[in-house]
Amino acid sequence: MAWSKCAFEIGKTSDDDSMATSLTNIGKIKDKSSTLEPSDGDSLEMKATGGETVAKEAQEGGFKAVTRVIEPTDELLTLLGLGEAATDGDFKVKTHLVDGDWSLKITPKNVGAKGIKAPKTNITYKPGWSEEDGNYADLEFEFLKGEADYWYSRFVKTAATAGS
Repeated sequence: MAWSKCAFEIGKTSDDDSMATSLTNIGKIKDKSSTLEPSDGDSLEMKATGGETVAKEAQEGGFKAVTRVIEPTDELLTLLGLGEAATDGDFKVKTHLVDGDWSLKITPKNVGAKGIKAPKTNITYKPGWSEEDGNYADLEFEFLKGEADYWYSRFVKTAATAGS
């Protein structure tokens, strides 16, 4: 089963919209905060006089991964291009907008479980704080269909080999 302790890794999408070759772990994920969420697409419908439906077509919806990072690091914020470390030890946040396209890999903890690789996503970064959760960042990865001509692939986690 693909539950508990899934790892989220990101990297800049390649120029040809293929999966990034270098991926970085985004950090500690809050327990039970990660989901894959589909959304309905538009529905086209034609009605004849009297309100009778004569044709109907559903359009492709969306798909996104959502997770909460516990105490996001300056390294993550730097990777996402949100600011820079200052000489006084502070981190100067300049924006919450993540630029560009990003690859996402979600790897389950359990061998044999299915993970997801999305070569092209758009990241939304939402920082927050609460007494219960401390500092956190909610990340949303909206799957995009690029030149690779697919949204995502599913893979099976294999057993680690010696040296890996």
